[in-house]
Amino acid sequence: MSAHRPTLTRAANAKGRDAVRTVANRWLRLAVWLGLLAPVLGHADEADNKTWSISPLLGIHSPRLTGLNRGEFQAPLPGRGLIVFPDTGESTNFDFTFKNSLPEINYGADVGIEFGLKLDPVNTLLLGTSVWQGGSTASIKAEFPFEGNLTPVGYERSARLSYFEYFIGWKRALLSESKRYNVHFRLTMHEIFDIDYKEDMVFGFQPPASDTFKRIIVMQSHATGALLFQPALGAEYFIRDWISLGADVGYMFSGKKVRLGNASLSTDIQADDNLNFRTPVQVGADGKLNYLANVNSYDDVTYRRLDLSFDGWRAQFSVNLYF
Repeated sequence: MSAHRPTLTRAANAKGRDAVRTVANRWLRLAVWLGLLAPVLGHADEADNKTWSISPLLGIHSPRLTGLNRGEFQAPLPGRGLIVFPDTGESTNFDFTFKNSLPEINYGADVGIEFGLKLDPVNTLLLGTSVWQGGSTASIKAEFPFEGNLTPVGYERSARLSYFEYFIGWKRALLSESKRYNVHFRLTMHEIFDIDYKEDMVFGFQPPASDTFKRIIVMQSHATGALLFQPALGAEYFIRDWISLGADVGYMFSGKKVRLGNASLSTDIQADDNLNFRTPVQVGADGKLNYLANVNSYDDVTYRRLDLSFDGWRAQFSVNLYF
């Protein structure tokens, strides 16, 4: 973003290279996964009694998200407007800084579906997909210089982060009684390949002599390619021989942080509004996101790269249907 009004930022060449790289990485990982599955499925074909299951999932994931929660969410909003003195017609710049911190996203809900193939009495192959989402909203009332006058304004800031994943894994029964209960260990590998982040800043101006109107700044970004592993412990209780209730608790981890990219920043603020901002998040020349880390004045600010970690605890509940 420039030193003045936020504008729509595009990085077409970088996006094209990222898209090709993303597709290639997905096919490579899928080929590796299928290679790992081949001997397991071959063993399953030889089993005398294969049992399939379908399990709707509902859970909570608590990713660390330090870059958002303790970085970008805490960033203030420095601005510069123009004050006009009606008696003389003279004007002067008016700098201000408002802090409207977003509450941390400590957890979010995920929903999905899981398929299981029982290879033998204790081992089960798992394959599934799920969607996770978390959000945060905050608002304050303040006064901004607008069209030459200090004007009451409501400043609402909201953020939403979501991802889509698929996973594959293995479950082993540690303690069980057939068709009554089991206690198990599971290990899964998760590919998060569709991460979306959106932040809206809405300004509702309330001039004393006219109706309320709004100005909006919107930031959107996207990232792909996070690979995580999750060991977990769980239990399952059978209501009937074909249906059970399950719960699992585990910790997802990865050695890689995610950088949000393919970003754009747009606004409907007009030139004659005489209002400029240093937004809490900025789109860099490479199309990736940076956050406002330090403010000395409107003309002296520091931005740092925004990295995300999805490591964290995860709990899931399931209804398991066997056939």
